Amino acid sequence: MWLTVMGPVRAWQDDTELELGPAKRQALLALLLVRSGQPTSLSTIIDVLWGQTPPSSAANVVYRHAAAVRRLLETPGADPGEDGTPATRLVRVSGGYRLDASPSTLDLLRFRQLRGAAEDMGGTGALRDSVRLLTRALRLSRGPTASGIPPHIAQHPYFMAVDREYLTAVKEAAVIATAVGEPGSVLDILQPAAAQHPLDEILQAQLVRTLAATGRQAEALQAYHAVRTRLAEQLGIAPGPELRSVHQDIMRRDAHEAPRLSPAFPAEPARARPQEPRRSLLRPSQLPPDVTDFAGREAELARLDTLFPVDAPAPDDAGHVRSEPRSTHDTGDENTPPRPPVAIVGMPGVGKTTLAVHWAHRIAPRFPDGQLYVDLRGLAIDGTRVTPSEAQRAFLVALGVPDREIPADRDARTDLYRSTLAGLRLLIVVDDVAHSDQVRPLLPGTPGALVLVTSRDRLGGLAAREGARPLVLADLSPAEAREALVRRLGGRGTGTGSGAGSGAGSGTDSGAGDAVDGTAAACARLPLASAVAGADVLRPDGRLPCVASEFRAREVTLDEFTESGPQADIRSVFAWSYRQLAPDSARMFRLLALHPGFGIAATTAASLAGIPLELTRELLAELTRAHLLTEEAPDLYVLHDLLAAYARELLRGSDREGQRGLSIRRMLDHYVHTARAAATQLAPQRTEQWPLPRLQPRTTPEPLPDRERAADWLDRLLLPVLIPVAGEAAARGLHAHVCQLGLALEVHLDRRARWEEQLALQKICLLSAEAQGDLWAAAHAHRALGFAQGRLGRPVEARTHLFRALSLFTEADDPRGQGATHRALAFRANAAVRHDRALDHYGQALALYRSAGDTLGESSALNGIGRTLVLKGDHHAALDHCARAVELSRAAGDLNGQAAAQDGLGHAHHHLGEYDRALSQYRRALALYRELSDRCLEADVLVHVGQTQHAQGYVDLAAESWERALSVLDALHHPEAGALRRRLAELRAGVPREASG
Repeated sequence: MWLTVMGPVRAWQDDTELELGPAKRQALLALLLVRSGQPTSLSTIIDVLWGQTPPSSAANVVYRHAAAVRRLLETPGADPGEDGTPATRLVRVSGGYRLDASPSTLDLLRFRQLRGAAEDMGGTGALRDSVRLLTRALRLSRGPTASGIPPHIAQHPYFMAVDREYLTAVKEAAVIATAVGEPGSVLDILQPAAAQHPLDEILQAQLVRTLAATGRQAEALQAYHAVRTRLAEQLGIAPGPELRSVHQDIMRRDAHEAPRLSPAFPAEPARARPQEPRRSLLRPSQLPPDVTDFAGREAELARLDTLFPVDAPAPDDAGHVRSEPRSTHDTGDENTPPRPPVAIVGMPGVGKTTLAVHWAHRIAPRFPDGQLYVDLRGLAIDGTRVTPSEAQRAFLVALGVPDREIPADRDARTDLYRSTLAGLRLLIVVDDVAHSDQVRPLLPGTPGALVLVTSRDRLGGLAAREGARPLVLADLSPAEAREALVRRLGGRGTGTGSGAGSGAGSGTDSGAGDAVDGTAAACARLPLASAVAGADVLRPDGRLPCVASEFRAREVTLDEFTESGPQADIRSVFAWSYRQLAPDSARMFRLLALHPGFGIAATTAASLAGIPLELTRELLAELTRAHLLTEEAPDLYVLHDLLAAYARELLRGSDREGQRGLSIRRMLDHYVHTARAAATQLAPQRTEQWPLPRLQPRTTPEPLPDRERAADWLDRLLLPVLIPVAGEAAARGLHAHVCQLGLALEVHLDRRARWEEQLALQKICLLSAEAQGDLWAAAHAHRALGFAQGRLGRPVEARTHLFRALSLFTEADDPRGQGATHRALAFRANAAVRHDRALDHYGQALALYRSAGDTLGESSALNGIGRTLVLKGDHHAALDHCARAVELSRAAGDLNGQAAAQDGLGHAHHHLGEYDRALSQYRRALALYRELSDRCLEADVLVHVGQTQHAQGYVDLAAESWERALSVLDALHHPEAGALRRRLAELRAGVPREASG
């Protein structure tokens, strides 16, 4: 016997097709087939067949149809099973029925068997065999699940779940087939699937990519324009990043071939093309604060203004006609050439960043879509240089693009970046560029955007190829240098009284004027050096003539920071300021050069120096007053790279290697112990621990009294320097420190969707573990890497790492680690709509946790089983498992586990149509997550609340819940914000959604 449900419901005995009877009987058979091997209660059957208003005779009708189905399956000649009974049969179970079948008798089970074999092949690297098995599985389908039964029944989540399972496999096959160079093998599968799901952007993007990869560029472009039109007309949104990226890739590859479109899709007149609606993006405002005492640079500002006039009237919000025509560069017209970048170049300390930021603030109103800023730290030598790819990712996230939609491939990421910025009027400031190649990927290629670059390099390549307009910034003129110094001093010691002179030292007496001129000259008329010298004069005992005299007496040059031409005597300026420091402040200045990241907190500096926090703050304040340090934010300090270089020179000559090593060890102890404390605050239920390294004397970890402080410390003070800090620990062979960071940050990085940083951190952990031969640490790193790869949409890499982790945890005889890995594998299986495999992994996790006496792990596994049963449609069984998880979590005092399980209960009640009960459970989960200050999961539950309110017909309430969730996700820069924003657009457009699991 052969039964099919992946398409029309049909049955054959040998070559003879069997009559299935009336529509309700076919629907019953279809339901039992999609739930093959699982009990289906009578109440569930009635709910599926009749909905909320069944007739009083419903139970009797089910009994009659079930008897007929049993007779059908027992047709003479049916293949017997091992015990002599039919291989496919209907069994009466308590309260309902179970249909038993096998891959040899049911297309759905055969599909799952082949897909599982393909997954196993992919895990071993045999990708060509994997795609062949997948295509065999997919060709079993003959259309939507159970097509032919009444439409209102076919829309039930049980049948739609199978459709989603098939669709996920189609996408997997397309990705693997393209990767192995066989895109044509899936085209006949992709095309009908894309036709059935015309608004699925990922599927449509894969169709476009596959058509292009098989040489059918014209069809690919037609497909892209067709889906773009559908999205605009039906949802009022533009194509998302995946579609835009593949379209940009086709255009980029074929730019020299100039492919001609099919006559069925004529080109539109360039000026008549309507503006394409865009998906909602964030409006970033990232410019650093402007300098309050900015002086001079009038000629340079005038030159910049000629490149982009600041006085031209801007359009108002109502779109009223302006008094003069708007330029094509202002409009961002797609037929206008991109605006060439502006490059401010010059030697260190000459004020490039100050000028760039000042001018950027002047022209910012001309860019209504926002301003982006990044410091590439082009010449950093401490591992904190920002790559173009990292900068692209940061910009895309700032614009609201979900992290998971950002490709790992460098070219694909650049295409997505340029597609996202297309048509936007943005100001992009790229600070401290090392060379032309570092900034080139950040050029958007759109006329509405302006890129402003600063660099010590002259960027000749950028000028030659991209037409960059360079502004070479020299030192200040004597008059500007004097004015800048007078303004900074506020008249003190210059004879101008309390106010800053409006001119070049106007009002100064002769002696003071000479001192001003002498100091400015000694500072080589460089703004940075002038700021340091000015700070020296403002000291209680500072006198301008003395400072000027001392500078003139020195002949030392900071050779590595000078260029040909006038020598910038920066070292003499720094040396003067340094010698004015008290010994403790001077030592602090030197030690700050040991910090591997860009910014350092006062508490970290206290541990670095081995002194009390209050004294540390006093020393940092003195360094800030001396302009040897900048307070970027309260208690967060930044050392300019010129000053850092000077501090490193001093450090090598003044401090012994052993002392430096002890300072670094205290700093690493500070980070590791504080990270562990933060992780314990945020996830107190976590049982995995690694012995903390012994705290060095005079190390002061950050006090974290509550969850808010813990999360803030991780986000604000550790994450920006995490990878350099972990790298420093690994370089010094401090394996325990590396492992602690990997453990402490794993959950937080996942919650914050910082998956690329998770990969970078866990790779350092893995290298350290392998170097030390540490099985457990290697297993943990593999598990974290696998989960992050899965989050980033890389299923093959995810499974490889997770199965390696499972092997290592087994070898290390760690049942908790094995259980956690099985849960991760179950999560990935559910994401791939492999719910039976997910249940198998959760079942193994449950047994392992129980063997280890781990109640919290047991609760997590039960909740996972419950959620998977919801996905399979067995909602009553799901209620039982989630309720047991709630009991265990409550008894153990695990608020996080309790909240997760009550959220699971809400899911089950929702799918049973018990919406009030679902909302009650969701609100309990919401209260717990708020008590725990877990904003990420708070947003998750708010989404579920909105789904239930939508199912009740309360569209306005649903929109309100989703808007609250969206505000949280936006605040966290979470990648799910984009998907939720799309849901809101669909909700407002009245587009029906599939049932959510």
